[in-house]
Amino acid sequence: MSIVAFLSYVIITSITPGPSNILIMNEARRFGFAGSWRFTAGILAGFAVLGILSGVFTAGLYTLIPVIEPYLKTAGAIYLLCLAWQVGLPKWSGEQVRDVKSSFLSGFIFQIINVKSILFFLTVMSGFILPFYHSFQFIVFYLTLAIILGWSALLLWSGFGSVFKKFFIHYDKLFRVVMCMLLVYSAVTVFL
Repeated sequence: MSIVAFLSYVIITSITPGPSNILIMNEARRFGFAGSWRFTAGILAGFAVLGILSGVFTAGLYTLIPVIEPYLKTAGAIYLLCLAWQVGLPKWSGEQVRDVKSSFLSGFIFQIINVKSILFFLTVMSGFILPFYHSFQFIVFYLTLAIILGWSALLLWSGFGSVFKKFFIHYDKLFRVVMCMLLVYSAVTVFL
């Protein structure tokens, strides 16, 4: 395996906009870095658990993945479109609705069913790790590296949302439209 190819894939896929990145940035925009920590921690924990489950699943069912992939893609794209709808809608009608922080559990569950992350780990395992390594130590090492790099990217997006909070508040409608369109784009790219 080319470590450069592996790192390139993991870093680029982790840093590009995806549902988790967008939602973490939006939560940090609303509540700041520290105020969004419960949701962010849920996303991070979900990412790690998803990585472990994907590793076990992929290693155990390496030949079955092409059969179930279309169903995962369809379910994930529908979910992303629902998220886009929620992000794109105005948050008030008549009177302002209270801004409620997202929970650890909502972040965790979201991440577990996040298609981009599922496909990310399936690709890491089936394209970069399993064809070259079969020992438990190498699989754990490369999965751990992918998880840590993914966490770094997610925290970067949270920091970005927090730092530019005032800018995003000033341009709230535009921000929501852009985030909505990025989620729609994420749903479309699932099939590309």
